[in-house]
Amino acid sequence: MDSEAKSRQRVAKQQSGNARNGGEEKIAGDKEPSSRMSAFSMIACVLAGMTFGFAVEKGRVFEPAAVRGQMSFSRFIMLKMFLSAVATGMVGMSIVSMLPFGKPKFDEMRVKFFRKFVGKRGVVAAGLGGFIHGVGMTICASCPGVLYIQLGTGTSNAVLTLCGALSGALLYGMVEPTVVRLSKPGAVAPSNTLDQFLGTPYFVAALPIAAMLATCVFALELFQPWGSDLTQPNSAVASALELRAWPPYLSGMLAGSVQGVLVLTLGDTIGSSTSYAAMASLVLVTEKMERLSPYLRSYKRSPAAWTQVLFCVSSVLGGFLSASFSGALGTVPGVSGLAAYLGGVIMVFGARTASGCTSGHGLSGSGILFLLSFVVLPSMYLGGVLTAAVLSAAQG
Repeated sequence: MDSEAKSRQRVAKQQSGNARNGGEEKIAGDKEPSSRMSAFSMIACVLAGMTFGFAVEKGRVFEPAAVRGQMSFSRFIMLKMFLSAVATGMVGMSIVSMLPFGKPKFDEMRVKFFRKFVGKRGVVAAGLGGFIHGVGMTICASCPGVLYIQLGTGTSNAVLTLCGALSGALLYGMVEPTVVRLSKPGAVAPSNTLDQFLGTPYFVAALPIAAMLATCVFALELFQPWGSDLTQPNSAVASALELRAWPPYLSGMLAGSVQGVLVLTLGDTIGSSTSYAAMASLVLVTEKMERLSPYLRSYKRSPAAWTQVLFCVSSVLGGFLSASFSGALGTVPGVSGLAAYLGGVIMVFGARTASGCTSGHGLSGSGILFLLSFVVLPSMYLGGVLTAAVLSAAQG
């Protein structure tokens, strides 16, 4: 039996074991994350976060106008960068999955990813959470990963969006048992990913999809060149670092290249909404308070969650450096204070309901061909598009 078949067989056994154990998140045979991070892994995490933040800033997808413009189909710079990042991530992870020393890391990463969903998250939570997440995204004109870059670039009212995001994580932590009880799947899915469903190695399914995504980016660029989506044009005499914006496909490729690095060094992928749960857990300062939310308490002592915080904080620095090089620091207008806070609450509440956001489900979940992510993403865009239509109508 080849290694891919063994991996599928192991996941099937893990799923059936979880079903017998009442749907606990822990996967049989899975190792608990190490409580300590090696210096090499920490450096890799910081550099990956800075690279991601730098790429997002250069792609200009952190601008509120780009987020709302995408949801109203007036700008496509966000979609171009997103598709480019997913495609690049698929190529990178395909290479990792084919390497003798990379395959164990790739398998570890997928098992770690599945742990969040097996027996606890089904189609209802994925669809509803994605929809709520999209509504919040459009209201605050941000997303959990992009918010960190907005903070680094001094985007107006980004701090209020952060406050809302932390409030949303705290609110979800209080009601999580009820949400899980109402949305818990009735049966365990026979396959977690598209390649498992098709019975093929990951790279056989992923590489053709990556090629299709690249074709979509090319078609979108022909339809609407990226320069027409910029709020301010580039300087004709600026160097590469001094340019205000890079083509979204180049920025997306840079952001997507982070995936392979994270898989090899941390056995993990890009994510951001968990970081808000980890930071919100700090309000539980006593054991009595911790008993109020076992969900948040688990993140308070989770090395993996705080590793994600390190990645996200590093992306703040990456965005800051990129904006500093181009002289764009503090020049991007944000949404109103009320929209920033309220949207942040809704955005992260939805992301926690779906157990992932545009980074976790969008870049990573779809990148590893996770089937539930293909439920979250259209639901998220539906929520965002409908909210953009309502806001447009309200503004006349």
